[in-house]
Amino acid sequence: MIEMLSPGGAFAAAMPHYEDRPEQRRMAEAVANALDLERALIVEAGTGTGKTLAYLLPALMSGKRVVISTGTRTLQEQLANRDIPLLRELAPRPFEAVVLKGVSNYLCRRRFQERWGHQLGLPMVDRQRDANESLLERMATWANDTPTGDRAEIIDIADDNPIWKQVTVDSESRLGPRCPFNDSCFVSNARRKAANADLIIVNHHLFFADLALRDSAPGARVLPDYDAVIFDEAHQLEDIITSHFGISVSTAKFARLARSVRELLGRELEEPEKFNHTLLDQLQRTSDAFFAEVRSGLPAVPEGERIELPAELFHDTERTQAWFDLDTALDEISQHVLFYAECADKDQVESAHGLARQFSSVRDALARFCEEEVTSSNSFVYWADVDKHSVQLRGAPVEIDRVLDGQLKRGTPLVFTSATLSTSSNLDYVRQRLGLDEDRVDDLVVDSPFDYASQAMFYIARDLPDPREPAFGKESCDRIEQLLAITEGRAFALFTSHRALRDAVRRLRPKLPYKLFVQGEQARASLLEQFRRTDKAVLFGTGSFWEGVDVPGDALSLVIIDKLPFAVPSDPLTAARMRIIEERGGGAFRDYQLPQAALALKQGFGRLIRRRDDRGIVAVLDNRLVTKTYGRVFVNTLPGGVRRTSALELVRRWWRNDEAS
Repeated sequence: MIEMLSPGGAFAAAMPHYEDRPEQRRMAEAVANALDLERALIVEAGTGTGKTLAYLLPALMSGKRVVISTGTRTLQEQLANRDIPLLRELAPRPFEAVVLKGVSNYLCRRRFQERWGHQLGLPMVDRQRDANESLLERMATWANDTPTGDRAEIIDIADDNPIWKQVTVDSESRLGPRCPFNDSCFVSNARRKAANADLIIVNHHLFFADLALRDSAPGARVLPDYDAVIFDEAHQLEDIITSHFGISVSTAKFARLARSVRELLGRELEEPEKFNHTLLDQLQRTSDAFFAEVRSGLPAVPEGERIELPAELFHDTERTQAWFDLDTALDEISQHVLFYAECADKDQVESAHGLARQFSSVRDALARFCEEEVTSSNSFVYWADVDKHSVQLRGAPVEIDRVLDGQLKRGTPLVFTSATLSTSSNLDYVRQRLGLDEDRVDDLVVDSPFDYASQAMFYIARDLPDPREPAFGKESCDRIEQLLAITEGRAFALFTSHRALRDAVRRLRPKLPYKLFVQGEQARASLLEQFRRTDKAVLFGTGSFWEGVDVPGDALSLVIIDKLPFAVPSDPLTAARMRIIEERGGGAFRDYQLPQAALALKQGFGRLIRRRDDRGIVAVLDNRLVTKTYGRVFVNTLPGGVRRTSALELVRRWWRNDEAS
């Protein structure tokens, strides 16, 4: 197998621009051993290693059914559209690979018929013709022809497009075998194909949804049985597992429930005089009142920060009564929906029952927040996300180190890989956060094959004020302007908070001669696509642009990072995790905040060099990298060999010399 990746091997013979990568072969051999010996393996593979083939090839050759779990849809698409087809051409045996996504990524035939009033394959009738008519016509044609129903096939439909939400379902409202369209259901078909596949490509959310379902309902499952799991983008696992095993209720959730009821009852609700005081009105009033009471009981914090729920939040009589009123409204409208099901058309019955189950789930979540004191503990933490227009109550487990225990105890081979897993050249942090005992897991760090010494310059703004000082905002913006002048734009400016981003845009937009793309002003995918196409552009972003963004070539020649990305210690989940570490005799800063921030900086740094011919500058404006002793941890976590300076003039000379060559 390893010979296939060697010079003169099958891949070299088939690929005109094949590059020999010894690092790739080292990783492939380690993955093959883990699968063969049924061990767990953590492997960091630096950017440019070719890690996808380094785990796909041994997965295929193992003879096992292997689940490949990714952190993003982007990587799923890369595997499906680039890596798997290449493997099909060169692998010594035929194989089946299936991509599985969450149900909301697939067209729902039932919802499509209900919403647009026609059977697939027949002309569209009884629908409102509006500004989205062209998209609807294309969607109707696509719906008749698509073999998969995967929304990724419609490249021009945005993630938040309201039309798509009307023709898909989520896991709570999916009917499964009870649906009259189950035989031709795209989700069911994909799952049936997965039952016979060698490689099953999913995302982390879907994998852990399946794991939770298996634990809660023996015999129930989303994925077929499998022999091994490979987690790519494994640095995301702790946050995704935490989110998946949490609970939430929000104003947005109630708005979605109301829309679902209106869609279900259809024409009946088109007579407003009959519904001036309907149950839907009652639901709106009581949910508004409930969240207003919640908002009034929360302490004031800067917008965008989480608020830990006070233990006595629902000791207040009026707030408790607001919950009772909302719970009553939810119960009554659920009963109304079930009554409707008794006299509805056959294809509407299951929709009604599914919607009633959603109401029951929301009532259970509300009770979790309201019936007992919401005191954060060593096992669970409760908080609120609040902005001008919405409130979301959330709860999550503090630790996730037992989630993978069952897999490990059963001897299921697990491979965890990413370009950013090690801090100071060791994997202790990620092993501890995921609960992977040293005696049950092997590890490997494979360096990037890129020549960072010649490809990158690392600038640290030593002369700027400490980022915690008031003067930092203005002076850091002045430095951003100077840095952008060196590369004439072509830059990412990445910030650790939305507040800092907004302040920088306010200060710099009137001064900069470059086209600016700002997170929040357009959809993320649209911003990236326009940035790639625009000469000398600058993109201002926060957390979501620190990772999973690939802009190779001259379009991105400079990455500016405003501050070291420490988690806010007052964040309820962060505070709970730190408290546990301290109670167990550890150091919260040393063992949690510092390695977490170092890995986040490594992710931001990794946006710059994506291939062997990339050249550019990474600039960090936080002088703590050189003024604090812990700065060494950050520097030692970054790729080795990078030239480092605090002299802006040296950066200019390096760039001019590079441009001249």
